Amino acid sequence: MSKKQKCSCGCASMPKTIKEYRVGRKEMTLADLPVGTTATILKVMPDWRGRKKFADIGLVAGTELVMEAHAPFGGLLRVRVMETSMALHRDDAANVMMKREEMAK
Repeated sequence: MSKKQKCSCGCASMPKTIKEYRVGRKEMTLADLPVGTTATILKVMPDWRGRKKFADIGLVAGTELVMEAHAPFGGLLRVRVMETSMALHRDDAANVMMKREEMAK
């Protein structure tokens, strides 16, 4: 293994963990979104059983939300959608792909 393995995204080497791969990227899951970050939903996984539940509460592609808090020990997440704050399970949030908004310059 003298040669470094190239990552599919063009990085010099393959990342050791998923978290390492996601650092600095604009796309991530809702479960990985840092507190205080504004992001837009790109998609909800089509074969996920909770897709309809999320659609009923307004969590669909194109919706903008803010991550307000993470509960300790990896439990619930609190997000704000429009003027409503709601709690979501981290496992469910992992099925929602997000795109972070650009930082103001």
